[in-house]
Amino acid sequence: MSTSLRDVRDQRGEVVAVAQLGGGMVEVSARLPHLAGVAKPGQFAQLRCGGSTTPLLRRPFSVAWTEDDVASFVLAPVGVGTRRLAALRPGEPLDALGPLGQGFTVSGATRALCVSGGLGCAPFPLLIRALRRAGTQTVTVVSGAASAARLYPAARFARGDPGVHVEQVTEDGSRGRRGLVTDAVPAHLDGASTAVYACGPTPMMVALARILQGSPAPPIAQVSLEAPMGCGYGTCLGCALPVRGADGQAWTLCCREGPVMDVETVDWDELMTLPPAHVA
Repeated sequence: MSTSLRDVRDQRGEVVAVAQLGGGMVEVSARLPHLAGVAKPGQFAQLRCGGSTTPLLRRPFSVAWTEDDVASFVLAPVGVGTRRLAALRPGEPLDALGPLGQGFTVSGATRALCVSGGLGCAPFPLLIRALRRAGTQTVTVVSGAASAARLYPAARFARGDPGVHVEQVTEDGSRGRRGLVTDAVPAHLDGASTAVYACGPTPMMVALARILQGSPAPPIAQVSLEAPMGCGYGTCLGCALPVRGADGQAWTLCCREGPVMDVETVDWDELMTLPPAHVA
């Protein structure tokens, strides 16, 4: 189902906090009352430094957290756009267009497993809060990165909630389990009683999809995808993604039908042939 644009607003807010999270990650928080009030887990906003048109196109970021009239975003300085956003300081303006896209469907499952790879951590704090409020008894987060320095801080997933458990995985073994984040997934699967949510690099998502397909009782799983979203609402057509249609392969727009999709909807083999999507 396509997203409705009736809740979308272009709002200028004041940056109230900038937190350095390590590994180059930054959490930027701004006073954006409308976005903070209506954004659902998994939705995103198109951001730019207030009053600036350099770079011309805004950059898409998941809404990571909301508190009262403040919305927070996790980003890493990769290119000119993200470097400018990461350099914002309290008191400076931030323009946010949103909320955009399809968010996660919060199920009534007893348990939830969140699989986070690198900057794929961004949508999970807001999702975890929604899951717990909806009655999910236990949320397990499997968080992976290349090294300990690049891990999203475990405490920011839980935000003080004792029902949230975080397992960390690093490729170099510098913290937690050594290996890939998907190596830890099978031990946490429990059929239909566990809902799975994932966000991370495409190879991680492909590996996860194969693990779930091979499970004796594949759980319901939703994934948040990344694509080059220039506009955020289906006009520029820059974020086309391959999906499984009724008559074979089809294409859809990540900004309009995603970024969250059912894992079975995505044509993972075709997606792996596309250039990696990086927000710069």
